[in-house]
Amino acid sequence: MAQGEEFAPGDALRSVEILYVDDEPQRRDLMRRTLMSLGARRVQVAESGVEGLKVVLGTNCGLVIVEHKMKPMDGIAFVRELRSASNYPRALVPALIVGDSASADIVRAALAAGANNFLVKPITPAKLYERIGWAIGDARPWVVHEGHYVISPTKASAAAGNARATAAK
Repeated sequence: MAQGEEFAPGDALRSVEILYVDDEPQRRDLMRRTLMSLGARRVQVAESGVEGLKVVLGTNCGLVIVEHKMKPMDGIAFVRELRSASNYPRALVPALIVGDSASADIVRAALAAGANNFLVKPITPAKLYERIGWAIGDARPWVVHEGHYVISPTKASAAAGNARATAAK
């Protein structure tokens, strides 16, 4: 999208209930308004990871967006807890983590915890809409690893990991 070009969301979110988890009230309000403007059916907010887990495990929300830097439970810990095999089937709700610029190690940790994607701020409404669409349409298979659901690595990434492990020996 070219600079200055207006973004008009489609209707892909009209049946999606979204939970946004953030310990910062102003960000919660801004994200809730943004998600509603993108056409989300319903947006719930939670002010902590613990509250967010209660909401996602007790409702039919179709997507969770969680802030990376929260206390005492950050976004990565939230997703790891959500993905606990004991939370099935709610453990498989798509989850996005958002945060300020993050190192590759943080992004890897987020994905290893089971996040569908990590979004780096600032996030435009168009980019947020696109990434939500990706997350709710994510058809990659899940596997249980050490008691938690994680997205199954693709054959190409598994082969690359095996090649790196072999080369390191």
